[in-house]
Amino acid sequence: MIALGCVGEVSPPVGARAADAGAVGPALIRPTPADVPMAEGSLIVADDASVPAVDDVPFAGHEDVPVTPAGPPDPGRVTLHRLNRAEYNNTVRDLLGTTRTPADDFPADDRGYGFDNIADLLTLSPVQLELYQGAAETLVAEALRSPVIPPARVQLEAETLTATVGAATATAWTLWSNGDLRAPFTPTRAGRYHITVRAWQGRGGPDDARMSLLVDGALAASFTVPNVAAAPGEFGADVTLAAAPVVIAARFTNDFYDGPTRQDRNLYVDWVRIDGPIGLVGPPNVARDRILTCDPGAPAGEAACARAVIRAFGRRAWRRPLADDEVVRLAALVDVAHAQGEGFEEGLRLALQAVLLSPHFLFRVELDAAPTSLTPHTLTDHELAARLSYFLWSSMPDDALAALADRGALHEPATLRAQVERMLADPKSRALTDNFAGQWLYTRSLADHDADPTRFAAYTPALRAAFRAETEAYFDAFLREDLSMDQFLTAPFSFVNDALARFYGLAAAPGAGVRRVALTGERAGLLTQGSVLTVTSHPDRTSPVRRGQWVLDQLLCEPPPPPPPDVMGLGSEAVPTGSLRRRFEQHRADARCASCHSLMDPIGFAFEHFDAVGAWRALDNGFAIDATGTLPGTDATFDGAANLAALLARDPRYPRCVARQWFTYALGRGPEPADDAGLDALARDWGAAGMRLRDLVARIATSYTFTHRRGEPAGGSP
Repeated sequence: MIALGCVGEVSPPVGARAADAGAVGPALIRPTPADVPMAEGSLIVADDASVPAVDDVPFAGHEDVPVTPAGPPDPGRVTLHRLNRAEYNNTVRDLLGTTRTPADDFPADDRGYGFDNIADLLTLSPVQLELYQGAAETLVAEALRSPVIPPARVQLEAETLTATVGAATATAWTLWSNGDLRAPFTPTRAGRYHITVRAWQGRGGPDDARMSLLVDGALAASFTVPNVAAAPGEFGADVTLAAAPVVIAARFTNDFYDGPTRQDRNLYVDWVRIDGPIGLVGPPNVARDRILTCDPGAPAGEAACARAVIRAFGRRAWRRPLADDEVVRLAALVDVAHAQGEGFEEGLRLALQAVLLSPHFLFRVELDAAPTSLTPHTLTDHELAARLSYFLWSSMPDDALAALADRGALHEPATLRAQVERMLADPKSRALTDNFAGQWLYTRSLADHDADPTRFAAYTPALRAAFRAETEAYFDAFLREDLSMDQFLTAPFSFVNDALARFYGLAAAPGAGVRRVALTGERAGLLTQGSVLTVTSHPDRTSPVRRGQWVLDQLLCEPPPPPPPDVMGLGSEAVPTGSLRRRFEQHRADARCASCHSLMDPIGFAFEHFDAVGAWRALDNGFAIDATGTLPGTDATFDGAANLAALLARDPRYPRCVARQWFTYALGRGPEPADDAGLDALARDWGAAGMRLRDLVARIATSYTFTHRRGEPAGGSP
């Protein structure tokens, strides 16, 4: 959808009622910016008419959920949650040990509230189902791959070879007297090989033809060849070969010819085939060893082995124990394979593919005992384990988490908090940086942002990668080191490599990766990092509107109101007649624009000392820069990005917004009005406790809303 607005276009809330169209505040249902603000317009803002704004995908809102005046809080409910692309890739990695990332080829996941794990939007298309099937086939084949390396095969047609006697025909070599047909061969490696010769005889005299197989003149085997042209025979022997050229020969040894009766015994050779090395074993297949834990040839039999394998594999894949009837239905696929002439392993492949194609794998299934009841109930421990692991790891529960769920002990608050600490210490919690921070802070968007190379030659792929690495390492430091989030916007340090240090004008930071350095001057905290400044700009210039709206959306959770219709954007100037701020202020004189821009522009102007790729500048196209303003909703004034960041860090809206962002990502749904009181309490208590991310994660994971759910009346929310 192309929406033109008063220099800055903000799309109306998706799913909001018409009466709410002008509302501003965290209670309003509003899917927030998506991954690619420049290419896809996902900031839902355009500084000029040439840049379209794209709404998030519409979905059923939650704004009408009734709030019960007494009793337990309403935990809401999460729609059956399909694994998104990141979750699918991580899950098959942890389930099968694969390095494949099949979901990279799946359709992009729709996004709402700023994230791509919102359950209401994770639909399933026929095309995606076909891709799931192909992925399941590939993944299971890889997982069950035998470590025994199948022998290579080389087949040499006799008519292409040379011999001491005879001649080639269209399909064979005729040895019409005693002699050798020679086949040169160079093994790829030393080992045991099987040599096969396909031959038949032309009968003559009382005996059948005799053939010897030789390797470099040494006898390997001798054969009687009773076969005739209508039914050739194959004659083979195993030999040990070095990794050096050899000559394999098929020798005719009992030629016979009787002139008076014209009986003539000849030997005909069709081809010589070499298979090997035989019995070569490659690296062990850990996935196979973990899956195939029994011997189908054992006395218990194939059926018992199939059930055992399916039960264990299905338990991990479906994130819960399988019922007996589920195991029986899956094991029946082994019988189907047998009926079609296939072996046990082929049947097992079908069963494991079925496990990976089941809704119990592709979706995070949470059930309500009374689906239409609004009375909250506790999640089962297996459902809770899945919620927790996909929150912190974007992946399936590990064995430790599953064992606690099996014992029914996970829901105990002390146990749950201990698991949060353990899981945050695990390398898999890197998913929070990739998937939560990558969307909240827009580092994912860098991959799709192109700056005008004629204006910003310094913006190279290497610098873009350094931008992303800086912000990821910075976020990770606050998570790992348990730093207070009131410093997140202002901390006097960052993470740079040598190229980024030069770009920022800092001392060299040699080394391949980014490393921690102290910052001075105007660089401090998140807001002056190149990643944020770049993705909130246009390819050819800065965007005070985008930068202002990014702060309002991502840090204050107070998106501007939607723009009035039919308002043209800011035009371009071949020769600048003033700073960008001056041009915006002239445009904002239109009363229809003031409501939007009075909120966004002052914030955005604070960043004008940083160009469209985050480099410091003293002038804007030769004009003085005015970076002063008043923070909307307050009387506090600022001058520059660092001063603004200090105000934001003390603003009570900031901790509430941070808590709201984490809440949304953790639950996979947008906040509802019934959540407001809980979010207020969460932000208040978290702020009083020091605003540390690990504490916030633990508070959300042990909250009533995270550990409970309810049903939904027939026909949806009343």
